[in-house]
Amino acid sequence: MRTGVVRKARMPRRLPLLGHAVSFARDPLAFISTMRHAGDVVKIRVGTQDLYLIYKPALVRQVLTDATTFVRGIQAERTKVLLGNGLVSSDGDFHLRNRRLVQPAFHRQRIAGYADVMREEAEAMVARWREGGQIAADDEVMQVGLRVVGKTLFSNAFGVEAVDEVVRSVPLVLDGVGRRALDPTGLLQKLPTAGNREFNTTLQRLRDVVDRIIAEYRASNTDHGDMVSMLLRATDAETGEQLTDLQIRDEVITMLAAGTDTTANTLSWILHVLGERADLEARLHAEVDSVVGDRPVTLADVPKLEFVRRLISEALRLYPQAWVLARTTTVPVRLGDTALPAGTSMLLPIYALQRDPAVFPDPTTFDPDRWDPERTNQAMKPSFLPFGAGRHQCVGEAFAWTEAAITLAVIARHWRLCPVPGKSVEINSLATLRPTQLPMTTHLRNTV
Repeated sequence: MRTGVVRKARMPRRLPLLGHAVSFARDPLAFISTMRHAGDVVKIRVGTQDLYLIYKPALVRQVLTDATTFVRGIQAERTKVLLGNGLVSSDGDFHLRNRRLVQPAFHRQRIAGYADVMREEAEAMVARWREGGQIAADDEVMQVGLRVVGKTLFSNAFGVEAVDEVVRSVPLVLDGVGRRALDPTGLLQKLPTAGNREFNTTLQRLRDVVDRIIAEYRASNTDHGDMVSMLLRATDAETGEQLTDLQIRDEVITMLAAGTDTTANTLSWILHVLGERADLEARLHAEVDSVVGDRPVTLADVPKLEFVRRLISEALRLYPQAWVLARTTTVPVRLGDTALPAGTSMLLPIYALQRDPAVFPDPTTFDPDRWDPERTNQAMKPSFLPFGAGRHQCVGEAFAWTEAAITLAVIARHWRLCPVPGKSVEINSLATLRPTQLPMTTHLRNTV
């Protein structure tokens, strides 16, 4: 039995009626970073709702690894408008069963098959670039990510229409879901605005295309060697159950959403930093020249690209795509010295944890060498949670790492991307952390 003093969580000063809602809405990243100084467990009020921010890494891991006591919160409920009961929004036995069925799609041997698609799409992207041209680098890598996920989901002739619809629809739908996930009132989606009508129409069009592809696959009764074929045949070894068509659709759309935003935004931040830091860019080029040379990038190159991995790690630290996670207690529980009743809503501020100066010295500096094995410290690992932890840890983590590494290496083989003067790049914090804009000019390496 646990003993010791039980304390109430501290609640910093707040506005009457609104509580901390205005500060949180105005700049959520600054707000959760500032609240870190109030303690390990901090109580805030958003309108009439009390929320608890958890800052101690050990307590955050306790929450993430106990999926029975702490279930997904309001954040997941809001994303269900897009994801249904996919892995990112479901809980309990249903989530556990579906994870068992989906996980084989991301085994090492499957990713080996996807690597060629990743390279081909990245090569197609850079083949369109011209010396001295200007691109929206964030859009470029987003398009690559969408096509990679689309083609690994739908690899046969049925999938051409689906991939095109994915490229058109997913960015708009992700923006809409991001706004809904962070709306504390839940009223945004109910307003009869033009934006809501466009969101609903686009989402339905995407669902219709996915439903039609699933029906065609099922009717053909052929294994096309892609993710949808695998999901149609997946059988739970414990129960003998299979996924329904609706469940497959939910998982497909979950993969489209989670499988593009994380990688594309991470790459965008890396490209932005490389454009500002010639020293890091030179080291990247030297490594790619040494490991890859003039031949195409392969999956076998990825483990050898150590500096590439450090760049990705540092981008995931500074700009975690799951920058805040929500959980709700199912029973009374004690977190550290704080007792919380059942039904307590909490936020896990991953962004603030990964910028804690006590763990990551000079935390706002992009320093890939902090991931040098000789420099890492024991406190870094429990505080580094870009893909979550426990039962709900991202099932596609290895896919994301592989795609980011291959895409970055393909770009670095021949191109330099330089920032456009006078264009500022800020963080847009919706459901994920993306650049507000990323205009860059393309230069062949041997011309600069």
